[in-house]
Amino acid sequence: MRFEARHIIIVFLCIWVSVQIVAQENIFPAIQQQEKILKRHPEDVHALKELCFLYLHKADYQKAIEYGEKLFKLGYEKRDYKFSALYAHIALGQAYLMLGDSTAINHLGQAMLIGESEKNDSALCSVYNGMGLYASNIHKDYYSALHYFFEGIEAAHRCQYKELEALLLGNISSIYFLKEDPAGLDYSLQVYEMGHDLNSAYLIFIGALNTSYMYYLLHDYDKALPYIKEAEFIMKQNEYYNQGNVYAIYGMIEFAKGNRQQAIEYYKEGLALNDKNQTSYKVLLLNEYAIALAEEGKNQQAIDLLFQALSLTKTENCEIYRNKVINTLSICYENMGKYVEALSWQRKLQQETDSIFNTDKEKVLSELRIKYDTEHQANEIRKNKLVLLQKEKKEQALIGILIIVLLVIFALWYRYKRQNQLYTNIVRQYQESIRKEQQLKDVISSLRKQQEETASALPPSASEKYAASSLTSEKKMSLFQRLERLMQEEEVYKENLLTKERVADLLGTNRTYLSQVINEQTQQNFTQYINNYRINEAIRLLSDPKNDIPLKAVAAEVGFSSMSTFYKIFQNTVGIPPKQYRNKVMSMHNNT
Repeated sequence: MRFEARHIIIVFLCIWVSVQIVAQENIFPAIQQQEKILKRHPEDVHALKELCFLYLHKADYQKAIEYGEKLFKLGYEKRDYKFSALYAHIALGQAYLMLGDSTAINHLGQAMLIGESEKNDSALCSVYNGMGLYASNIHKDYYSALHYFFEGIEAAHRCQYKELEALLLGNISSIYFLKEDPAGLDYSLQVYEMGHDLNSAYLIFIGALNTSYMYYLLHDYDKALPYIKEAEFIMKQNEYYNQGNVYAIYGMIEFAKGNRQQAIEYYKEGLALNDKNQTSYKVLLLNEYAIALAEEGKNQQAIDLLFQALSLTKTENCEIYRNKVINTLSICYENMGKYVEALSWQRKLQQETDSIFNTDKEKVLSELRIKYDTEHQANEIRKNKLVLLQKEKKEQALIGILIIVLLVIFALWYRYKRQNQLYTNIVRQYQESIRKEQQLKDVISSLRKQQEETASALPPSASEKYAASSLTSEKKMSLFQRLERLMQEEEVYKENLLTKERVADLLGTNRTYLSQVINEQTQQNFTQYINNYRINEAIRLLSDPKNDIPLKAVAAEVGFSSMSTFYKIFQNTVGIPPKQYRNKVMSMHNNT
């Protein structure tokens, strides 16, 4: 794909504008000025507060903590809760958050209590921002994160805090970035435009970075490139931390355009900036690098990188991109013909996947988004009314009523569409998962038959059951494989009164060894393990539009003795009740 001359012109125009902004917004003189004040007056709480937030802006979280601790100490010594303690908690909460430290939530919770009691909307903007970042970075709960960010925008409106409103919008666009949803394009462009309006290089950087990714998701790589180039330029001029994200997107764009080697160079460049990368960006770079290596057939190298990434998600307490890594691992093992491992990682992905199709959360998200869009449109209307008030009073009143009616209609239509899309996505996800799992099972079944034919030629001692001795790693794996075969081929989980003793007897082992193997291999107990098979079987039955067995019979057939237990586990696993799941399957079938 050729990068046309008009795009080159855009890049140079963007860079020129950025130079003007960077010249006006340079963070280093501000830091030096506040540190000079602090040297003369070590207990100047306003200088300490400014330094905390300047270092947060610079992403130097250790420095932010250093000054935050000083402010915290002074606040509680002098009982200055309204200012010193409040902003110390905010600064420490956000700094610890970005370092993946769970201490963050305690500081943010304290800041929220003080901010709400004092009705300090300016401080609450920062608190809601921190709580949203905590929900997304630590718990990967994007819906709660969006809720907090929209709450922050409301607080920003109340106190006319335009800069923080723009920053919160930037975080909203970043959530769509993490969700890989190009619907975030409108938000990222708003941030980009507000950055120019406010002469803020940081906001332009965030807007440009996220806009480039949105165009990448839309496969419009020519539009993506000018924005990522501008983001890189501003990043280097201001020496921002977390630079790996820029090179990750660069690499993803080049990889999508077929320039694999160029993409790999960008990934390597991003990983080389280890001290300037947040954990989530390291994980993203390792995952994308592994995808590029797998494309070249270097699956084992790719797997080594992916295990590095998984280790980072655990040691650094950062769940972002973990599911992407697990999915890539499954693909690499499948490429190598290791179908048992591929299936195992695919199941782990299913277990760890966040309930992104949870109906209540999706409803909250829809309402928040409509609320924000409605408010945004209303603000635009008010601006127009100020300009045309003298000439077109009657006309503007009619336009206002029409827009309100249209917004109400749109809100009702949008809610219906989102719910319908939600159920359709759930059904498609599980039908695709069933299809892929069946393919892997067929391959595994074929390999097992070959294994059994080979094993039949061995002396009887090679296939003996476990003795009473302790389990070795080899015996544990063998016992788990026989347990999986018992579930998949003999389907014993369908027995309503199935017990741990019964399964242990079928396997020729004892219940202690059985529990140990299930826990180590699946991180589940016996009941969870059996119910997982039952629910997966129920999903398979209900995903067949030709199957009209009553739900009570389905529950009994897969092994549940209680309908309430069946409904509860199905709802928790799938995100919707079994009856609505079946109705959506039938509806999709009738429409094809």
